[in-house]
Amino acid sequence: MADNPLNAVYAYVERVYTRMQAGDVLIRCLEDGSIGPIQEMVEALVLVGPQSLGALREALGETNQRKAQVQDDLHQVFSELRTVLKSYGVSLAEFERTSALQELTPFQLLAALREQGVEELATQEACLNVLRNSRDLIANLTANLNLLAEIEAFLQDWLLGLAYQSALERRDAPGTGAAA
Repeated sequence: MADNPLNAVYAYVERVYTRMQAGDVLIRCLEDGSIGPIQEMVEALVLVGPQSLGALREALGETNQRKAQVQDDLHQVFSELRTVLKSYGVSLAEFERTSALQELTPFQLLAALREQGVEELATQEACLNVLRNSRDLIANLTANLNLLAEIEAFLQDWLLGLAYQSALERRDAPGTGAAA
């Protein structure tokens, strides 16, 4: 009966359901700007004991996936900023590194615009609006990325703790000879 093919299907469905729940909790964390909702979920899982290791792994997997998506979104914002500014004839060669572009101020952009001969006020204003909007997106995405990194570390800590507890329970289980 252990080779029942339905067991694999049930296990898969359970993993998907757990990942969906973790995704919902992560959305609440991002909306609240807090790890509180994931902490509540983990507390409930930890009370169950080592058998909740799979659920914690799925939550960590979902967190990693969301973190990768936010990193991709950040990259897209930087790329789009460069593309839009180039469409106005602005080159930001000295700000090619993402970290330098992230710290670009409106005054630095205006100086670069004037240095490159962009004197039309409408173009300058459009470029400043693009920068302002991009900086808002970057700040939001960076906050989300930092929160997801904090959640990731939190989940890894609990996974390690439960894995250790599981190993101890197996070592001390009757019939293993280790408890004697």
